[in-house]
Amino acid sequence: MMPFSGGEHFPAVVCEVGSHSTKMGFAGEDYPRSYFRSTTAFKREGGGGGGGGGGSGGDSGGENSNSNSNSNSKAFKRSYDFFSRGLELDGSDDGWEVSNPVDRVTGLIYQPTYTPEFPPPSSMNSNNDNADAEGKNNGDGNGDVSSSLSYEEAMRAQPGTTIPGECYTHFSSYLTHGYESALCTEPSSTPLLLVERSYNPPPIRQRMIETIFEEHNAPATFFARDAVCACYAVGRTTGTVVDIGHSGTVVTPVYDGFVENKGILRSPVGVDMMDKMILSQLDGLYKMKKARMKLNSPFDYAMPLYQVRNSEGQGQGHKARREPFHTLARLEFARHAREDGSGAGVGIYGYSSLHDLEGEAADQEPSDIYQQYANAPKASFKLPDGTEVDISQTKRFDISELMFGKGGKSAEARELAATEAKKELDATIASAGVSATDGDTGTSIESSAIAQMEDMRRRKRNARLGNNKKKKATTASHEKLVKACTPYLLSAIGEISSSTIPSMICDAAFKCDRDQQSQLLGNAILCGGGACLSTSVLSNSRGDNANSMPERIREECETIIHAHTPGWRVKVLSPGLSERSICSWLGASIFGSLGSFHDMWVTKAEYEEHGAAIVNRKFP
Repeated sequence: MMPFSGGEHFPAVVCEVGSHSTKMGFAGEDYPRSYFRSTTAFKREGGGGGGGGGGSGGDSGGENSNSNSNSNSKAFKRSYDFFSRGLELDGSDDGWEVSNPVDRVTGLIYQPTYTPEFPPPSSMNSNNDNADAEGKNNGDGNGDVSSSLSYEEAMRAQPGTTIPGECYTHFSSYLTHGYESALCTEPSSTPLLLVERSYNPPPIRQRMIETIFEEHNAPATFFARDAVCACYAVGRTTGTVVDIGHSGTVVTPVYDGFVENKGILRSPVGVDMMDKMILSQLDGLYKMKKARMKLNSPFDYAMPLYQVRNSEGQGQGHKARREPFHTLARLEFARHAREDGSGAGVGIYGYSSLHDLEGEAADQEPSDIYQQYANAPKASFKLPDGTEVDISQTKRFDISELMFGKGGKSAEARELAATEAKKELDATIASAGVSATDGDTGTSIESSAIAQMEDMRRRKRNARLGNNKKKKATTASHEKLVKACTPYLLSAIGEISSSTIPSMICDAAFKCDRDQQSQLLGNAILCGGGACLSTSVLSNSRGDNANSMPERIREECETIIHAHTPGWRVKVLSPGLSERSICSWLGASIFGSLGSFHDMWVTKAEYEEHGAAIVNRKFP
């Protein structure tokens, strides 16, 4: 273990599991070598609702594998084709489902069950031989009674039911796939630097370090906060980090390399919400062009790539796949429209959408800025079927007004999303059997749950459990994990806000101490995939457009601050567009390559001596 405690160079692996993509690479490099989507397709045992895919015995692609690692790798390689290309490996979607290791509401690395956005397959039967193609029971008396019901009906018939395998089984599978797909190294030969959420509670961190040491046998590991790493990426140790991710936006104050938990604010407005709005606009433009040009299409929406290919000679016509694969495939070309600049853009300071005008302003003529862009040339985007639609500049700017609009439909959309997120968070807390009044007494609950988790870890290490017992153990462990996280869900993961991004930056800084506020506002760090928006469609060739979004945030923040403190200045720092989406990973790569960092690892020997609780003592 001398290389992990001395000053010698060694190839440490840096990993970040996000809600949209998972990034893995070696410390000191400028870009991750393994970059794959976190939302993947998995197939249950026998095509039904048995154990989870990958590490818990799920069948990937209908082929049997002798090892979990091979099964995981095949499942990940085929997930891209399954979402984008529509290659139905076994002739139908039955038994396939969508999984993501990051919970959409809490942002933590666990998903208790299926979300309403991504419903499960129709068949809930663990034995596919007793179910027909529609997932209905054949009536032989051996099938599961819930196989003839929808998922919602099955949950009502069996309240409190959870589906195992949606938790750290897939987190472990993602690590395995990253090591095998591009790194070509063994987990046991390289230490792992894991980029985690800034508000990760201790039970989640303990479960993650158990997975790294027990299942992957890593020689050493270190957990780095994503907001702190984003500061390192721009050469700062203090600042207010604005991370516009896939599932939402998180604003985190960082002071001298430590996260100020009391100032964390979260918003449900993220890339996913923007892509859905882009998709709605593209559907509207497609319907208008279909009526005007009399296009020969059986649908009133823009077909995804797999439907176009099926209609061109694969013998399946215009057959649409079941949810959620159909929606994911359609969101794929909405993502392309956003990334190439034709689907979304940032309006300059002073721009406001017509939908956001309120009161007397709604009866007046649009502003000169709006008229300027309303008369500007439109951006052209080609849909998967070859149809070209023209997107006006004002429609592009309406997407970013979800983050900047102070009233009208933009504010209503944020408030509605925040209300839904709070309801789902309350439902998660209620499912753990802890009420909101138990937030102050959560220590005993947490200690009891952690003790039970530690006991279960020892028993699983000492004895090999059968498949049925392993599923029960996974379910029990997950219930205890959610219950242990409940006190932190009530207070420590950040307040859910429906404000604009400039308001969230100011509010997060003002929640901190008075002597910290000027430095926090003087260094606002913008990162995340949702921050890669520009004003011009030609953003890739014109470098000045890379600063359009940071400049809009700076001007609006100064407008808020100068109302009471005219002397303060706001500086928004952000890498280029090519590095903005991997800002946290890039900062961790820089941090992991420093010579002074090498004595900060937690080794396997220390873990075996002190247990999983060492993660809360050694990692800030």
